[in-house]
Amino acid sequence: MLRSVTRRAARARLPIAGLALALAATLTGCGLLGGDDEGSGSPSGSGGLEKTKIKVGTIPVVDIAPLHYAIEQGYFKDEGLEVETVVQPNGQRAIQGIMSGDLDISFSTYAATFTAQSQRVADFKVVADGLAAKANHLMVVATPNSPVKKATDLPGKKIAITAKNTFTDLAPMAVMKVQGIDYQQIQWIPMPLPEMLGAMTKGDVDAAVVVEPWVTKAMKEAGAVPVLDAASGPTAELPMSGYMAVAGPGKFATTSPNTIAAFQRAMAKAQAQGTDRTKMEPMFVKYAKLDESTAKLVTISTYSTRLEPNRIQRVANLLEEFGAIQGTSTSPR
Repeated sequence: MLRSVTRRAARARLPIAGLALALAATLTGCGLLGGDDEGSGSPSGSGGLEKTKIKVGTIPVVDIAPLHYAIEQGYFKDEGLEVETVVQPNGQRAIQGIMSGDLDISFSTYAATFTAQSQRVADFKVVADGLAAKANHLMVVATPNSPVKKATDLPGKKIAITAKNTFTDLAPMAVMKVQGIDYQQIQWIPMPLPEMLGAMTKGDVDAAVVVEPWVTKAMKEAGAVPVLDAASGPTAELPMSGYMAVAGPGKFATTSPNTIAAFQRAMAKAQAQGTDRTKMEPMFVKYAKLDESTAKLVTISTYSTRLEPNRIQRVANLLEEFGAIQGTSTSPR
């Protein structure tokens, strides 16, 4: 169950397919009210920072451009906070990092976090929203030599995805479902995103589901063409990622509400700059490791400046719709 811990909604529990995921606070400066059910956080806005140096797990994707921009512009420093970024090889390792305490906060996809939460591996809290997919950010693409020319060609074909029950298969299935395309006949082939282009070129797969910057790279480097926009219709502006922490006795989301509030204020300021390509493109080059010409072509998606439970609820609904998580709605507490 998803609960917003602002003063107005601290007691409300929103249906999120039985998950115990909590919004740590709004991005309007409110702190973490009372931590989790077992912990004891400080009152909103009171006192100094519990930690002045934190470690934040990152992945080299375009989603985290505002985080690096905030560091470079001194937004965290203005809040009395020093942020050390620690690059993680994948979302699973990022989640493991906050569970172990090696990281205080970590970037992760909502799909990965909600799935982990449904397995009760930890009490995750969303610290800050990340990126919501605009059109052309999450795409099914195919190379010119592929038998897949349009979305109706996908059934019966081999399609590369990062993993089962992630946005790379769930979002396309949601779009195909409303279009009447039999997605159940697709053979999903898990592989890392950097390997998908080669697999398509060699004919090992007929198409691939990719996110930016791999959408742009596939089109630029292999002449790939769009087959289906997986961020359209029922998945338009779908929240993709955010920054997570773990709550519980002695855990960061419970013990450090003022530090979290400082992190949120700095992130909100940086995310508000997300539509300015002149500010984001240098971050793509330095931290997502894109060349400048590719960075200029990447689709800029929505960098959210506040946590909105109803929007993030869409992810849980998507996961539940296709059986990735199980659960039922709960009544207000």
